[in-house]
Amino acid sequence: MAKGIAALAVGLVMAAVGAATGSAATGGTTAVAPAGTAEAPYRVLDGYARHGHQERLNTPADEVDWLRKNRFMHGELDDFPADAIVLHRVDVETYLDQAGFQGSYTHLSYGFTDPTDLWVVRKPGTAPFTVVRGLPGAGGITTQVAELQALGARRVIHVGTAGLLSPDVPYGQIIVSDGSYRDGGAFLLAPDAKQQVARPDQEFTARVRTAAARSGLPSARGIGYTMPIYYFQPGSILRDLLAIKGPDKPTFVEMEEGPFFTLATLMGLKAASVVVGSDRLVNDSGRLHQSLWDGDLDALELAAFKVAVAAVTTP
Repeated sequence: MAKGIAALAVGLVMAAVGAATGSAATGGTTAVAPAGTAEAPYRVLDGYARHGHQERLNTPADEVDWLRKNRFMHGELDDFPADAIVLHRVDVETYLDQAGFQGSYTHLSYGFTDPTDLWVVRKPGTAPFTVVRGLPGAGGITTQVAELQALGARRVIHVGTAGLLSPDVPYGQIIVSDGSYRDGGAFLLAPDAKQQVARPDQEFTARVRTAAARSGLPSARGIGYTMPIYYFQPGSILRDLLAIKGPDKPTFVEMEEGPFFTLATLMGLKAASVVVGSDRLVNDSGRLHQSLWDGDLDALELAAFKVAVAAVTTP
């Protein structure tokens, strides 16, 4: 979950972009990072930027096949819903009950690589959907969403919190994402390092915006910045984010969107993301600090969850 102002592993994305720029000197081709030698040691960040993408190992189909044969042998995963919501909350059942689905869901859990809890919701008169308790960062979101796709999901909405960067974005509203700057995990999933911003599915995102408008909840749109760590964030990167201008200026920081959107593109999923501001980065006369929102974050995230539910259940 994007727990406030998270931070990117130092220099990862900047190094990836720089390495991609450097590839132009070799005719614009994307080269596989060479193995290290005594004369030229292997450089990890070069590998992130210039890996080959034709060969990829470890697909979720084998894991899901194993689950069907060894864990859920009585059809629990049959007729799996096409829509899923990844909710970064511990109290998923409370949210489902408050959204009107009490008694209409089945809880399943599994996981060796990732401890996954999911709730399959089937209510008469309502399109079925699945809610997954979200795991943080690239490893969490991409493992869960890849397995959802293998189970049968085709549209996925990410719902979480974020740290606000822009003073122009007020608290108390939801933000429907237009994209997010990629982190290292996203670059590993991308075919190359040319595009810094990963994008959601436009049509599905428009559907989420329509659901938000119908709810009457104040909403905004914005670009995020995906950072895989929360504690000990480097202030230099945050200062750089505050200085970015133009249409792709990031207005919030979170931990999953970049790899989530990139994986969705790779696997043919329709993806969208809704976040709510839990805190804000403040530049106080040159000193950066985190300011926490003193409003009702639980109620706001519940409202965001209801918007996601409406987006996947409203005809």
